Amino acid sequence: MSNLPKHDYIFVDESGDAGYALDPATGELLSSSYYTLASLHICDDCFRDINRHVASFRYYTAMNSNLKLPPEKDVFRRLLEPISELAASGKNIWASVVHVDKQNYTGSYLKPGGTRSPDPTRFRNRMLRCLLEHHFSSYPLRSQHYDLVIDRIEMTKAEVDNLHAYLAGNYNVPTPTHITHAASIYVEPLQLVHHIAAGFKDVAAGQGLPESLRFVSARDVTTNQVVIFKKCLWARTGLRIIGDPPSP
Repeated sequence: MSNLPKHDYIFVDESGDAGYALDPATGELLSSSYYTLASLHICDDCFRDINRHVASFRYYTAMNSNLKLPPEKDVFRRLLEPISELAASGKNIWASVVHVDKQNYTGSYLKPGGTRSPDPTRFRNRMLRCLLEHHFSSYPLRSQHYDLVIDRIEMTKAEVDNLHAYLAGNYNVPTPTHITHAASIYVEPLQLVHHIAAGFKDVAAGQGLPESLRFVSARDVTTNQVVIFKKCLWARTGLRIIGDPPSP
């Protein structure tokens, strides 16, 4: 009997907003200065480890609500360091981040005056594409299926369908089997990936990288949204996507 995972899950959350607003009087940036998007990739054979850790963390810290832990606090380390250790031990757990300095951003959908008008939904989708390209360049799927789970409860069905079609047209990103948007309050891996995103927003702003986040693969996409990696992932994973070349 095969011990390979039967399903992959990629949980995604952001830190910072997807807009760009300036004070008309002072020119000061009113929205967040940085935008960070993080992924936590878990195979079905590792959910027991993740859930056991978070349950123990909640028990010993008496935190039963939505977790919002400052990266500079020791409690942040206590939440994420065991995840880092699980990843380092060879468990099917990986994490990636992309981040943007908005003032110096040169891509589409964020600032007025560009070739493509500001659109927070399209900007977020563009960053998600960058994130998945970066992630899959190092961490291919271990199964034939994956769910993309986004902490974005206000997404409409039309927006989800549009995102699915957008990702399906990208050779560097396997097409998700399902795209789900959920509230992090009842999905523990979303609680974890929220803190990965929040921690790296401070890193993008020039602060030191917390030791508990050293297992995360990070990429600054402020001035370059094109991932150099150009291999066809269908060859690495066996997962067919729309537009694949025919099988040899």
